This record gives sequence, C-alpha cells and structure tokens, in this order.
Amino acid sequence: MEPTVIITIVILALISILFIVVSLANKKIDKSKKNEMYDKLKELEMGMHSLDGAIRRDTVVKLDNLLSKSLQIYFGNKDLCGDNLKKAGFLFKKKEYNNIWEAHKIRNKVVHDDYEIDASEGIELYNTYKLSVERILK
Repeated sequence: MEPTVIITIVILALISILFIVVSLANKKIDKSKKNEMYDKLKELEMGMHSLDGAIRRDTVVKLDNLLSKSLQIYFGNKDLCGDNLKKAGFLFKKKEYNNIWEAHKIRNKVVHDDYEIDASEGIELYNTYKLSVERILK
C-alpha cells in the first residue's frame, strides 16, 4: 500500500476516535427527562415529612428508585443502582458519595429488614437523595 493511503486511513481512524471520545464526554440528559425527575423528587419530599412511618419507608424506596433511574440515564444502561453507584464516585465529593451509599444501604434495610425511619432520619435521607439526583442530572 502507498504511504499516502496509510496516512489517510490513520487520520480517518484518529478523527473517528476523537469524535467518539467527544460525544461520550458530552452526556446531555434530555431536558424533559430532567424536569420529570425533578418533579418526582419534589413530590417525594412530602412523604418524608409524613408522620406515618410506612409512608416514610415507601418514600425511601421511591427515592432510591429515582436515584437508580437517574444513574441509568447518566450511564445509558439498565444496571442495578449499586452497580451504577460504584461507577459514579467521580461525580461526588468523598463525604457525599459515602452518604449516598449509606442512604442506599438504609433503603436495603427498609426493604429486607423492615427498618423503621424516624422523621429526622427521613429528612436527612431525602436531602442526600436530592443532592445525588441533582448532581447526576446536572
């Protein structure tokens, strides 16, 4: 093969790779999806202020589902929340990331061990989930 053909092929390959890298780096989440997620987040805030423990427990599960969905949108996959959280560490400060993991663990306790959430813990959980969803959808 002639050197000009090889150089042309290499240049085209490099341009293709550059295009793929740039398109992956510019993850834009559809504005209507963002608004839908933010609306759900606002709706769930009321559940955490409820005096009924069952409503707070249900709200934690729904918040975790919202986190899971936002991670799936961000990463473009259908992986489980925990699997996507492992990939998402770069999105958060260390303390925030640890708080999100703790919130996810509490969700698991709620689902598997009938863990009760008091009102103050519920507000903390809501704030953690809110921060995480907002940061992911940013």
